[in-house]
Amino acid sequence: MGILDSFWKGNHQRQSLYEDLTDFYRNHHSIVYAYFFKVTGSVTDSEEFTQETFFQAVKSIHRFQGKCSLKTWLLQIARNVYRNKARTWARDKSVFASADIELCGDETLNPQRISQQKQARSEIQTILGQMPDDYRDVLILKEMEGLSHAEIAQILGKTPQTTKVLLHRAKQKFKDLYQNEVIYHEETM
Repeated sequence: MGILDSFWKGNHQRQSLYEDLTDFYRNHHSIVYAYFFKVTGSVTDSEEFTQETFFQAVKSIHRFQGKCSLKTWLLQIARNVYRNKARTWARDKSVFASADIELCGDETLNPQRISQQKQARSEIQTILGQMPDDYRDVLILKEMEGLSHAEIAQILGKTPQTTKVLLHRAKQKFKDLYQNEVIYHEETM
């Protein structure tokens, strides 16, 4: 039974294609959106890139061979969507321009705490923006999304052992950048 058969037939009668696609989107939207929000910090970009990812997934579902989970496959597509957009930004010389950071959550929190959260999110976005793609991706996929090294290896096209090394180096790079960017600036103020 192929992925499409199991996806569309399952243990119930075949739904309409519209219902199938709606269920597919509903079941996987949050993981893709979360990935984009973590790399861009922008609600608008995250929504746009999530839509593009699902468009690309539907276009290429016939190429899904079931060698990895659907979640892993979608994150591979998401990573490619982001990289393509990053190349466009680089060509336009607007890479990591002012981030449209928005606070998601309860607005009744203490205003000082909200300001601190926005500042911390902005600092993290700035640091992630300075990191090599593989470092940034492995950090987000492992530490923020909780994926296994095997899943990350499939997404990045590397071995699990390589992703472990990348994660170690990425954490060190993040720490170094954090100390240089955040701590140094706080001390000079």
